[in-house]
Amino acid sequence: MVDSSWDNGGHGVPAKAGLPLWGKIALGCGIAFLIVLVTCMGVGAFFINKVKKDPEGFKQKAMNLVADKMRPDWEDFRLVVEQLRSPEGCQALYAANPGLAKTWPTETAFLEAASRWHKEVESAPDLTPDVMEHGRLQINRDFSGHVRVSWSPRSGRAVHVTFEGVRKSGDKGPRPVVEVDVR
Repeated sequence: MVDSSWDNGGHGVPAKAGLPLWGKIALGCGIAFLIVLVTCMGVGAFFINKVKKDPEGFKQKAMNLVADKMRPDWEDFRLVVEQLRSPEGCQALYAANPGLAKTWPTETAFLEAASRWHKEVESAPDLTPDVMEHGRLQINRDFSGHVRVSWSPRSGRAVHVTFEGVRKSGDKGPRPVVEVDVR
C-alpha cells in the first residue's frame, strides 16, 4: 500500500460524452444570430408591407414626425424673421443679442444694413410638410451646439439665422442669436 495513490494517472477514466465547451458556445452563438436575423427580416417585411399599402400615408407620417422635431427651431426662426421686417424689431433684435456685434460692431451699422432689406423680408409661414419639401428650408445642427436655420422663399430675400444652442423642452423666452445673414 505504500506505493499506491489516489491519482491513477488518467488510466481508466471514461471519456465525456457530448459536445466540448467550444462546440456549445458556437452552437449558442449561431442560434442567437439566427434569431436576430429572422427578427430583423420580419420587422423589415412589416415596414415594407406597410409602405406598399399606403405610401402617401407613410410619407405623411414621416414628414409629421420630422416637422415635430423641427418645430421649436422653426418657431424661434419665425420670431427673428418678424423682427427683421421692421426697424423697431431690428433694433430690439440687436439689443437682445450681443453676439451680433461680431458682424455689426454698432447698432447703427446693423440698422443701416437692415434698412436695405427689411422691407423685402417675407413673413415665414407655418411649418407644414409642403414648406419642408418645397420651401427651400434647411435646419442644421453642428457639434458646437449652434443651430442654423435657412429659408429661401420663392420671392423676397433668403434669411439665415444661427442660434446659440438647441432649444430644450423647459426653455422659455427667445434663444440667443449669434449670426443673421439676409441675402
